[in-house]
Amino acid sequence: MIDAATGKNLMDTLVKPTEPISDGARWVHGITDEMVAGARPFEKILPRLRQVTKGKVICAYNADFDRGVVLGDVRRVGKKPMHLELEESWYCLMEAYKDWVGSFRWLRLGDRHRALGNCESARKVLIRMSKGRGSTFTPTPPSPEEPVPRPPTGSILAATALT
Repeated sequence: MIDAATGKNLMDTLVKPTEPISDGARWVHGITDEMVAGARPFEKILPRLRQVTKGKVICAYNADFDRGVVLGDVRRVGKKPMHLELEESWYCLMEAYKDWVGSFRWLRLGDRHRALGNCESARKVLIRMSKGRGSTFTPTPPSPEEPVPRPPTGSILAATALT
């Protein structure tokens, strides 16, 4: 977890899983069972997680997924989720970015699939969106297998396409 405003690292830790890491998960993030052997279990990092998120909106690049994982782990260890359970505590940056760009599909965050790298990449997306798009809609060209996204309502391109 990093502070979205400053980029300051608030929490970066591996968590000891309750079962061996699957081949698929290891392929995605490169974390092995040996790497987490000495890590703390979720119930030990939960107090810090609550502390760094209290009174803040948690921006996640797939908030539904991340919220589900966190809540599942909280329940598994028999603790109360407190503010982590509230939907208003979470903001889906992936959905916001998709809408901001005018895409019907989720947009990849990047090829880094470790938590700190994802946080840094998501912060860059948030900063980019906060600067605005200017006066013209300029989408990234889609790959051949992707449908061409429509421009957002009210953009110059949308007004031109509707006339």
